[in-house]
Amino acid sequence: MDLRWLRLASWVETVSLVVLLVNLATAHAAAVASLMGPVHGSAYLATIATASLLPLPRHTRLLTLVPGIGGLLALRRTAAASTAPGD
Repeated sequence: MDLRWLRLASWVETVSLVVLLVNLATAHAAAVASLMGPVHGSAYLATIATASLLPLPRHTRLLTLVPGIGGLLALRRTAAASTAPGD
């Protein structure tokens, strides 16, 4: 199963959240917030949509609903399931 797009969307979602939080804690620049807010929201939705199109277990797909790190959690669960003993 090719998880390339889920991996990309998940990382963009997580990095954009980190940028938003660092901006909030430091300079609180409105330009950064107005640029990264929609990027983060779009990446969040892309992560959910991508996971729903892949043949993943239901619990793994539901993990993508966790904002910020849900995609990475789903990828971790997928990697753990593919390397589980007994496969």
